[in-house]
Amino acid sequence: MKIRAYIKGDEEEIMELDARELPSRWNPRTLENWYWKFTDRNPAGHAFVWVAEHQDHLVGHFAAVPYKLKLFDEVVTASHTIGALVDKKFQNRGLLKFVGEKLMEDLEKNNIPYTWGFPNRLAHKFENVVLKYNDLVNFDLWKIEKAALKKNPPNPGIRPVTEFDNAFDELWDTCSPDYEIAVVRNKIYLNWRYLQRPDWKYFPFALYDGDALKGYVVLKLYKEEETLRGHIIDIFARRDDEQTLSGLIDHSLNFFIDEGVDEITVLIWGSPLVEKLFIDRGFFKETIDRPLILRINLDHKYKDKILDNSHWYFTMGDSTEIF
Repeated sequence: MKIRAYIKGDEEEIMELDARELPSRWNPRTLENWYWKFTDRNPAGHAFVWVAEHQDHLVGHFAAVPYKLKLFDEVVTASHTIGALVDKKFQNRGLLKFVGEKLMEDLEKNNIPYTWGFPNRLAHKFENVVLKYNDLVNFDLWKIEKAALKKNPPNPGIRPVTEFDNAFDELWDTCSPDYEIAVVRNKIYLNWRYLQRPDWKYFPFALYDGDALKGYVVLKLYKEEETLRGHIIDIFARRDDEQTLSGLIDHSLNFFIDEGVDEITVLIWGSPLVEKLFIDRGFFKETIDRPLILRINLDHKYKDKILDNSHWYFTMGDSTEIF
């Protein structure tokens, strides 16, 4: 058995392993998706990928995708661990532990101070116990069903986004002081995350006051068997700008009503105002088991404060793996 870093060409065997062991209807794993997510198409850099190899065949893999993270008064390159998998024939032998430890060593060598994960139940226990992650947030699901949806008057300030331009950099610069810890939402990131993804269509909208950009929202449609769901993937404006956030949420509801959704579901953390606006419109909370966890890789000046979840702003779009 050999544990090694990714080399070009491994992605084809990784796709074969995933298709065989973990077929996913929620987030189909394709080569185009892999190149978008794991190569330097990502503006934050190439992913860190480690594999287990047995007799010239890959039998396991684990990766961390880099993100630029605004952390109080600085921007750091952090990462999001995803894609941990071992061939069934090699499970229960500690193989993922060895791959995971090599991945964590690689992150440390490359000065990646923090890594978050968004694991399922089995991975949650493994990552906390073996790889020393810390629990950060346990999400509730915000939900509203079709019968409770109400159409709102159209907002003349709403425009569909076909490209995130310089105005979105200015929006980030203006609004980011309101958010102590958040993924950097500048134009290069937003274009990569929502418009350049090759295997899924998102619906981004921006709200303007005249020519001044005030905020944006990104929506997704998602069908599970006979149920059509709407997701508010990301929403961003000044933290206290109730008028803008209300306008973006109301437009989202109008869009989903027009699309005939059966329900709308949202995962979001760190915006009490957005949660209040959801409640005002009839959303309710549903308890789910979906943790956000964090590993401290290096001795960094914010290693204590970052574990206080009151500092974080996190939306569904901040994970490329699940949604």
